[in-house]
Amino acid sequence: KQNFNLEIFMFKIIHDIIKLEVFSRRDIMIKIIIVDDQKMLRDMISDTLNMEEDFEVVYNGGNASEIVELCEKYSPDLILMDVCTDNNENGIYYGGIVKEKYPKIKVIIMTGVLDINFVNDAKNVHIDSFIYKNIGKNSLIHNIRNTLDGYSVYPDTNITNEKNILSKLSSKELELLTIYCRELDRDKVCKKMNISTSTLKSHIASIYQKTGYNNLSKLAFFAVSNGFINPSLESK
Repeated sequence: KQNFNLEIFMFKIIHDIIKLEVFSRRDIMIKIIIVDDQKMLRDMISDTLNMEEDFEVVYNGGNASEIVELCEKYSPDLILMDVCTDNNENGIYYGGIVKEKYPKIKVIIMTGVLDINFVNDAKNVHIDSFIYKNIGKNSLIHNIRNTLDGYSVYPDTNITNEKNILSKLSSKELELLTIYCRELDRDKVCKKMNISTSTLKSHIASIYQKTGYNNLSKLAFFAVSNGFINPSLESK
């Protein structure tokens, strides 16, 4: 009888230990939200991250404009969000809103488009990290963990591509070229940038000198066709 009582006692202790481990594991689970307009891709990323013992994807969806409500609902530790999401919503813009409202939530922006505006825009709104979609599974997990540990992971824009002559441009010159790629009209560029025609000409002359081009339309074609500027996504 004494042995029987001892067995019951030991069983209860083991049961309580297992229960404590389960609850403690839940407490340290890293909650992640994924936002990407490509459902197949976000499902694949979700499956990959859920295989990690301490990762839990609490939501994956396609619309960046819902992200503030999702933060209130799920209290995530990290958001992994594409630049271009459903309804052409800008993930960088909404990521910036999250960082302003919930600074403790880590935000990683990802993209498959080599647009040099994206990296600069992300830094300007204090996005924690920025990655390209061509990285492997292990690199993705490594970058997520580094970001959670407080490191800021960004691509080196100086070595992204030898053809990227746009990296020589100032922020104003890059803004000018981006607007021109979108509007293809110099008057509209002046209006949007609130500059005079003479200032526009001065900027264009500097752009020509830095890029080796002498025609703005040809430079715009080069920038868009090589993926350095995405004219379909407008900053808010």
